[in-house]
Amino acid sequence: MIGCFSLARETFDIKFAKKKLATAKRIIKKLNKNINFFDELITNDEIGKSALKHFENSKCTKFIVIQSTFTDAKFISSFVKKFKKPVLFISFKEKRSGGRLRLNSLCGVNLGLHALIKSKFYSNFIIFTAEERSISNEILKFIKNKNNFTKKNYLRKINSKKINKKIIEFKKPNLGLIGERPEGFDTCDFNNEDLKSKFNAKIKRIKLQNLFNISSKVDKKIINETKKNISKNLKYINQVNQKELNKSISLFHGLKNIQQKQNIDAFAVRCWPEMFTEYGCASCGPMAMMNENKISSACEADVLGSLTCNILNQLNNKPALLVDIVDVDERDNTTVFWHCGLAPISMAEKNAPSATVHSNRRKPLLHNFAFKSGDITIFRISKSENKLKFIVMNGTVLKRKNSFSGTSGVISLGKNTHKKIKNLFLSGLEHHVGFTYGNVLEDIKSLGKQLRIPTYTI
Repeated sequence: MIGCFSLARETFDIKFAKKKLATAKRIIKKLNKNINFFDELITNDEIGKSALKHFENSKCTKFIVIQSTFTDAKFISSFVKKFKKPVLFISFKEKRSGGRLRLNSLCGVNLGLHALIKSKFYSNFIIFTAEERSISNEILKFIKNKNNFTKKNYLRKINSKKINKKIIEFKKPNLGLIGERPEGFDTCDFNNEDLKSKFNAKIKRIKLQNLFNISSKVDKKIINETKKNISKNLKYINQVNQKELNKSISLFHGLKNIQQKQNIDAFAVRCWPEMFTEYGCASCGPMAMMNENKISSACEADVLGSLTCNILNQLNNKPALLVDIVDVDERDNTTVFWHCGLAPISMAEKNAPSATVHSNRRKPLLHNFAFKSGDITIFRISKSENKLKFIVMNGTVLKRKNSFSGTSGVISLGKNTHKKIKNLFLSGLEHHVGFTYGNVLEDIKSLGKQLRIPTYTI
């Protein structure tokens, strides 16, 4: 007996997700009649409990998990802990339309794999495309295989032979953690002892309400002056809700105030849901403005992500950005780096950036543009498999249109980009990776050598 269930989050395009889900279920049914479906989309804890109960006495030997949209890893972690059976994830490919990222299901798989690998549970995933035959073959392999998935070494260790001047001058950062990471985001975990012993970094914890209080007191004249300044580089600024825009700009000044008073080098910010539900705007634009000033601001309270970008800032003296990996195209040999809209203006072609609203929450301020073309260094301080490591590689941003609303870029990792992304996911890479324009790979290797942190590439 094969079990099958579907994960989703209601802030994404559920109607579209159900269409994709129906197609996937039709194919699975054709392949094997002995499938036990839990038919309701698992979108909250109550439905999750029902799903756990549904499968308690089913005697399923393995499970197909249809990642209909992005979700955190909370449910899949509890499910695997309870049943301890092999799992195959199915994610959905989306058209690079330039519009809303409707599902973001690949990123959901990324979170799930990271959490399971931390618990030494290994699985696999496939990306659902229009090619029914290849998808069917992959599902059949999983159904017929009698063995569990096992650990494989997908990463290649690399070493540096020298320590250069840049590394000797590496500044030990003060990190500002505003709020706490969302539940189910194991990718945003960090270890205080690692930060202290390896990086000599200090964490300053700041309550989210404190940021709100400081931001709400910003003078209207200051907000209007900032609005005037950003409108020089950002089109359509007058076409978004101005009350919400003013709130968003006030958050920038709130972050700036805290940064200056507490000498913060990089922020990790709980950016949702409270930014939208309590303060009434998006924090993406304000965080993009901080990123432009090389005070890296990582969303979802990702402390190691903020430190990742801080290191790139220091080594390169250019803005860095934390992104999600949201799409892979095997035929095109590319992947897409995306985030809601917090890329700094300098990462766009001249006269390209515009103002927009959050694709799910419909509030400003977000930046909207495709990344400018050029060579980049991709980097992550990772805790995959619960082991601190550097993961680094070179890539190229291609000259392409914006794949999805917000800020995104089409990336080549050289030959076999599709396979490299898959292997990164299966090695437990977090769902946020940092990048900067230029080549600082050797500097990162050298820093790893000095700090005695193993460095890997793919």
